[in-house]
Amino acid sequence: MAFKKVLGLLSLLLLPCLATQSAYEEYLASIPGKADLKRPKISYNGHEPYQPLPKSPARHKHCRVKSHDDLETDDSQYILDALHECNNGGKVVFPAGKTYTIGKAMNLQFLEHVDIAIQGYIQFTNDTDYWQAHSFPQVFQNATTFFQLGGHDVNVYGGGMLDGNGQVWYDLYAQNQYILRPILFGVVKLHGSTISNLRWRYSPQYYSFLQNSTDVVFDNIDISGYSQSKNVAKNTDGWDTYRSSNIVIQESVVNNGDDCVSFKPNSTEILVQNMHCNGSHGISVGSLGQYKGTYDIVENVMVSNIEMSNATDGARIKVWPGAPAALSGDLQGGGGAGRVNNITYTGYQIDNVDYAIEVTQCYGQSNLTLCNEFPSSLTINNIHMSDFQGTTSKKYSPISGYVVCSDPDVCSNIELDDIHVTAPDGTENLFTCGSVDKGLLHGINCTTQNKGGN
Repeated sequence: MAFKKVLGLLSLLLLPCLATQSAYEEYLASIPGKADLKRPKISYNGHEPYQPLPKSPARHKHCRVKSHDDLETDDSQYILDALHECNNGGKVVFPAGKTYTIGKAMNLQFLEHVDIAIQGYIQFTNDTDYWQAHSFPQVFQNATTFFQLGGHDVNVYGGGMLDGNGQVWYDLYAQNQYILRPILFGVVKLHGSTISNLRWRYSPQYYSFLQNSTDVVFDNIDISGYSQSKNVAKNTDGWDTYRSSNIVIQESVVNNGDDCVSFKPNSTEILVQNMHCNGSHGISVGSLGQYKGTYDIVENVMVSNIEMSNATDGARIKVWPGAPAALSGDLQGGGGAGRVNNITYTGYQIDNVDYAIEVTQCYGQSNLTLCNEFPSSLTINNIHMSDFQGTTSKKYSPISGYVVCSDPDVCSNIELDDIHVTAPDGTENLFTCGSVDKGLLHGINCTTQNKGGN
């Protein structure tokens, strides 16, 4: 090991940020091999994408990304140089065993017909002042990203690791909820591309934000990262899709503390399948209707074959009410319009989940009387949930689900079938129900009680 790398590793080990140390040690314990240099063949075990994805030709030029390899000096320019050199027909390689430090925001929307084989360890610096000033704003919910990956026919893979250095952000957010926390993997205006066989660790906020993109597959992504201080890692969604269509997210493991996957406004033709989610807020439609004067659409979504454990929800549809509400100081809204249509959740195995299923039009509003007085104008139609098995948590026991609309005029054809979920006391399929057609809730025992709980 080079002398500079030894110094860099020693400085890393001396950092109070134990999360960063553990991520790097994990990487060293499983450095990718030569097989990971080959572009993975993506297959679909279950459902096919809504539309066929374009084929990607072979690459005939290789560019090796240089590195200072000291876990300290910024390598951003080396990365940009290699991407420009091998753009339009080449493969950019981050070699196994090498470390890369990113200290500059990079706009990578120029990419065309290029593979990016990440076998090394990439860490973003903990310069929170710089990133708040220079990360890329993404319009929705004050989201920002370390970089913007965009273009056509881009394949990213390799078995390597991206470390967002999130601990410093978790601690800073606990002091000031209005800081701008960058998203680890920003995808903006990307088309006909694949992102696969990567490990994402300790993102400051969402792990991936996908916007204004089409025909993109995420496959075999391993996500993990919890706070190692008393300050919780918040808003660490696995994926958020926004203004995007024909997207596949599959064959992945997510250990986090917020939505495993969330379909934000104007997400259409989305397939999520064969996922293991732990510690999350479920796989969620929404939140929608947040901004007055906007029309949000989430339509044609298939979620299939999911293992969900230690979560607040299994399947969730969350809509803001018709009047302003505040979930927190930096997350508030309500009054927007739109529709949720043709959403299917099927094949769930749940374990220690608060609500197996939750449908609410009062997201962010704790005053249900006020929510019902100003119901959401966003419609929820043609929802199909089936084949749910397992046990819920003690939180709302004996209640295992919540399907409540603020007004029956904006909810129709919400159907539950083959549901077998059991509360810790043995009560099966007891749900809070309201303003929905109970005749379509097959096998569900409805109560008007808002919550259970011990």
